Amino acid sequence: MGMMTRIRRGFAPGPLSAALLVLALTAAACGGTDATVEEVAPAETTTTVAPTTAPTTTEAPDAPLAAPTTAPPTTEPPPTTAEPAEDDPAPAETTTTAPPTTTEPPIVLTDSFRGVTAETIKVGFVSIDFEKFNETYGFNLTYANYDDVVQVYVDHVNATGGILGRMVDLVHVHFLPVGPVTAESACVELAEDHQVFVVLNGFAGPGAENVNTCFPGTYDTILIGGKPTPEQLAQSTAPWISYDISLGRRGRAFVNLLRETGRLDGLGPVMVYGANAEYEPIMADTEAALVSAGIEVPISVYNEATGDEAATIAHLEVLLEKARTEGVSTIFTVGEAAYALQYLFRLGDEFTVLILNGDSANRWSGSPPDGIDQSGPLLTNKSFESRGDENMADCVALVEEGLGHEVLSPDLLSEGETNYWAGLQNSCKSFELFRHIATAAGPDLTNDSFRAAAESLGTFSMSGIPYASLGPDKADARDTLSLAEWNHEDGYWMAISPPTNVR
Repeated sequence: MGMMTRIRRGFAPGPLSAALLVLALTAAACGGTDATVEEVAPAETTTTVAPTTAPTTTEAPDAPLAAPTTAPPTTEPPPTTAEPAEDDPAPAETTTTAPPTTTEPPIVLTDSFRGVTAETIKVGFVSIDFEKFNETYGFNLTYANYDDVVQVYVDHVNATGGILGRMVDLVHVHFLPVGPVTAESACVELAEDHQVFVVLNGFAGPGAENVNTCFPGTYDTILIGGKPTPEQLAQSTAPWISYDISLGRRGRAFVNLLRETGRLDGLGPVMVYGANAEYEPIMADTEAALVSAGIEVPISVYNEATGDEAATIAHLEVLLEKARTEGVSTIFTVGEAAYALQYLFRLGDEFTVLILNGDSANRWSGSPPDGIDQSGPLLTNKSFESRGDENMADCVALVEEGLGHEVLSPDLLSEGETNYWAGLQNSCKSFELFRHIATAAGPDLTNDSFRAAAESLGTFSMSGIPYASLGPDKADARDTLSLAEWNHEDGYWMAISPPTNVR
C-alpha cells in the first residue's frame, strides 16, 4: 500500500496499435508521474442543510358549530347545579395529549476531505479527445467527444439535490488513447492542480490503460472506471471501482452463464488456451470454475510465441493433436489470440470455440477476423444495451432532453452518423455509481467512508446493468451478461439468452 507507481514513457504508436485502441474507445481517464503532493488542509467551514421534512405543528381543530335552539321565556331564576353527594364518585378527569412531533436532525456538511467542501465535491472526468485523435492519426471515427453528455448529467445531479446537498464541481480533461504521455498529463492536472476528490471513467488504449494506477496508487485519489487487475488493486491506497466486470472474474462469470443457460453440459472436454503468459491467473480461475461445474479440462496452456504467426501455428498444431487424443471438443480462448483464432476458424466445425471477453469482439460485426466465415460454433458473453433497453430508458431520456436531439444506439446509426451512445453509457454509469456510493457514505465524505460504503453496498441495479453488486472483495459491479452466438449468415453477435445474473 502506498507504493509509488512508475509510468513507462516513450510509447511510439504505430498504425496497428492506433487502430486497435479505437476499438476500445468507451473507456477513459487517468495518468501519472512519480511526484507526490503534500496535502494542505483548508480552513474548515460548516454548512447546515435544512432537513428535507419540515417540523409539523399540531393545532387543536376548530370546534364544530352547534345547531341554534330557542328556549321558551321564563321569569324563574335559572336552575342551580346540585353539589354531588359525598358518596358519589368524582368524575374521571380527562387529559388530552397532543401527538408528539418528530424533527429529523439537520445534515451538517463540512470540508471533510481533499476536494470536498461544505458546498461542493470536485469531480474529475477524463475522456478520449476523438476530434484530436482523428486529426492526429488520420482516422474518421464518428464518436462524439463526451463533453456535452457529461455536462448534461452533472446538471441533472445538481438540479436534483447534488449529493446530500453538495453540488458537483466538474473538471473535464481529455487524453489520446495511444501511449501514456497525455494520460500522465491528465492525471497530474486533476490530482495535483485541481485536487479532485474522485475521477470518473478511466484510461483506455495501448499504453494509456496502464496509467489508471496513477490516481488510486500514486495520488491516493478514488477512481471509478477501467478494469483493474488484482495486482493493480493491491497497489492502490484509494478505492478503485469499476461499473464493468473485470477480466479476472470474467472466466468464472462465463462458466456461470453457460450453466444458467443450459449450454455447459454440451461442451464436452475443454482445452483452455491463453494468448500469453499474462493471462495465466485468469486461465487458472476459469479452469477451476469448469472443473467445479463437472467439466473435464485435460489441457490448459498459454502461447509462448505471441506475435509470431508461424510459431503460434506450429505450437497450436502440436496442442491440437494432443487435444484430439484427449477427446477435446471445445476450446476456451483467453485473451486476444488473433493468429490462433484464425487457425481455429479454418478448422470448420471440429471444435466449438468460446471467446472469453465478448466486449473485445464487438468490432467483429464491422471488421470480422479472417476466416470466420469458415468457423464452427462461436460463443461469447456480452452485454446487449440498446435504445430499446428498458434498463437504459431513464438515461436515454435524460441525455436526449439535455442535448435536444435523439441519441441512437450503434445498431440504429447510419453510416457516418455521429455516435453519442458511448458517451451516454459511460457518463450515466459512472455518475450513477459514484452518486450511489457517495450518498451511502454520508455527510462526512472521505476516502475511508467511501470505501466503507462501497463494501457494504450489496446488490443493486443501474443503467443497462439490472444485476450489480459490490462488497469487501468485489470492486467490479457488473453481474449482468448475455450469452451470444456468432451469426455466420449476417455477420454479427446474436443474443441467445436474456440478461443473466452471473455472479
